[in-house]
Amino acid sequence: MTKKFLFVITRDISPEMNMAIDSVVWNKTKENAELGILRFYTWKPSGVSLGANQKPEDLVDIEFCKKNKIPVVARVTGGSAIFHDREITYSFCSTNDEKFFTGPLTSYEKICGALKLGLEKLGIKVEWRGQSIGKEPSLTNRDCFSLSTRHDLVFEGKKIIGSAQRKDRTSFLQHGSLLLEVRKGLWESIFLQKPDFTKIISLSDILSEIPDFEKIVSALVSGFEEFFQDKFEEIELSLMDMNNARKIAGDFLLVQTESDE
Repeated sequence: MTKKFLFVITRDISPEMNMAIDSVVWNKTKENAELGILRFYTWKPSGVSLGANQKPEDLVDIEFCKKNKIPVVARVTGGSAIFHDREITYSFCSTNDEKFFTGPLTSYEKICGALKLGLEKLGIKVEWRGQSIGKEPSLTNRDCFSLSTRHDLVFEGKKIIGSAQRKDRTSFLQHGSLLLEVRKGLWESIFLQKPDFTKIISLSDILSEIPDFEKIVSALVSGFEEFFQDKFEEIELSLMDMNNARKIAGDFLLVQTESDE
């Protein structure tokens, strides 16, 4: 099967809408098996996402999140809690096939390989960790970036991109976060267990100046094009796609902020 690769950019989207859009885009690839869709997005307001089946009361200070207007949402994927703040999030959806994505580990390896090439274009040489340390993240009460899993992209052993995946019989959704900057005080206030900052690194720790959003995304798209040896065509989500996302967005919201109640 020949894949047609697309990418879409959505900036400053609410946490619940971001999760809903990922689900809508995943459904588009289920209905069109030839598509592979890459998305880059940011969050407004900043929010916390939890892995499937995790409970907010086990991981985050709910009252702090409410008072500081930090919504908490559910992901359809596994993994553990992430504070989506100063970062760029990616998602990639496609159906399984014999050429590109033969199984979950293969898709992880290839998507991480493409991200790795993209970061190299920004002058950042990262590695795929390739091994898990400790419990499955979704079974812990630690934040995602304090944990070590095989799917991490690391710089000098510290996690800079954490990813999670959900698959069904024929397709998958993978998404993850590239840290631009870590506001340690906020992280410590949000998570019930203090984050292990010795395991975490961001672009601001590596580069003297963080490139702007457009430059980072351009480098990452270029990495995907180089890795998959194909052009990624930029598209916009349709009005129907956005309306479909709005219909289900509320299903992902676990903790509303005081202004939302």
